[in-house]
Amino acid sequence: MTDVLVYDSSMIKIDRYYEKNLVDLVAEVMSKFNSQIKPDAIILANAYSETTVNQVLLASKVSSMLGFSGFTTRIENGDASGGAAIETAYYMIKSGLVKSVLLIGVEKMGDFPTSYLNEITAENLDEKFGYREGLTLQSFAALQMKQYMKTYGVDYDYFTQWPLAMHKYGSENPFAYLKFQVDKKTIEESQIISEPLRLFDTSPRADGAAAVLLTNEEFKPEIKVKITGVSSAVSEFTTLSMPAVRQAYSQFSEYKADFMEIHDSYSINAALILEEIGFEKGKSLNMLDSIQVNYSGGLKSRGYPGGATGIYQLAESFMQLAGSFPGKRAQGEKGVIISTDDLGTSAYVIGLKRC
Repeated sequence: MTDVLVYDSSMIKIDRYYEKNLVDLVAEVMSKFNSQIKPDAIILANAYSETTVNQVLLASKVSSMLGFSGFTTRIENGDASGGAAIETAYYMIKSGLVKSVLLIGVEKMGDFPTSYLNEITAENLDEKFGYREGLTLQSFAALQMKQYMKTYGVDYDYFTQWPLAMHKYGSENPFAYLKFQVDKKTIEESQIISEPLRLFDTSPRADGAAAVLLTNEEFKPEIKVKITGVSSAVSEFTTLSMPAVRQAYSQFSEYKADFMEIHDSYSINAALILEEIGFEKGKSLNMLDSIQVNYSGGLKSRGYPGGATGIYQLAESFMQLAGSFPGKRAQGEKGVIISTDDLGTSAYVIGLKRC
C-alpha cells in the first residue's frame, strides 16, 4: 500500500491583515515554504470567500499566482473544510493517481464586525431553524453548556479550565493571535456573550494561511512523518453529543495517540469532543493536566481561521513530530487531529506518526 507522508509545512501568524487579500496571504505563506517539489495537484481549503470577499474561482486564482496550471480545486465544508481537504488529498495519493498534493488553507475574517461575522458563520446552521429565527452559533453553544451543566452537575467554574490551559499554551506559540496568559478571575468576569457562554469561552476569528505538502513514499523527506489513516463521518446536530466525532474516531480507538489537536471553537466543544473519544463524561476538562491537547493554544488562543483551521492543525502536528514546533512541545511519536464544524455535525480524524 502507498504511504502518504507529510513532506513540509508552513504557516503565518493568525492576525488581522487589513492590507492583504486572500491571494496575498497565500503568497506570504508560500514565501516561507522550503520545498522545491512541484506538486501534481493543489487543493485549497476555504469556507467563506463568497461572503467575506465576494470571490469565487479562488483556487484557480491562487494557482495562477503560484504559476501552477495542473489539477486545482477548492474544498468547502464550513469550518471543517481543512479536514475535508486533507482527506481528499490523502485518498488521491493513496489511489496512485498523483504523487504529491499541496494543501493550502486560507481565510480572511478579520475585516468585519462581530455582527456581520455572526451572519456569515450562521450559514452553518440549518436554514429552517437557524439564523432566520434569531439563533447564532454562540446561542447553540450556550444551550449546550446549560444542558451539560444541568446533566453533569457542574457549574461555570468547570469550563474555565479550558481557556486557562489554551492561553497558557498559546502564550508560547509565536503563530498565536491571542498570545497571552489569562487568570481565572478574568475569565469568570469576562463579557457574557449568551448566558452562560462568556467571551473567553469563544475563539477569535481572524485571518490566516497555512500550507502542507503531502507526498507518496518515493520522495525522501528529512524527517519521515506518515499519515496513518483518515476517517470521516456526518451526523445530525445534538446538544450533548457529537456522533460524527465518535464514528470517525472509532477506527482510531486502538491508536493511542500521544497528543492531539482538536476543534475547540467553544469551551463546550472541547469537552464534548474529548468525551466522544473516550474521556469520562462530565469530567473531561478536569483531566487537562494529564493529556497533551492543543499545545498550539487551539482555536481559543492560536486563533480561528475558518476553513483553514484543519490545515493549521496538520502543519502544527507535523512540526510537533518533526521537533520544530516553536511553542510548547508535545512528547511522543503519534498524533491525532480532529477537524469539525462548530456544531460537530461533520468530523474528520487524521492520524500521524513519526517513522
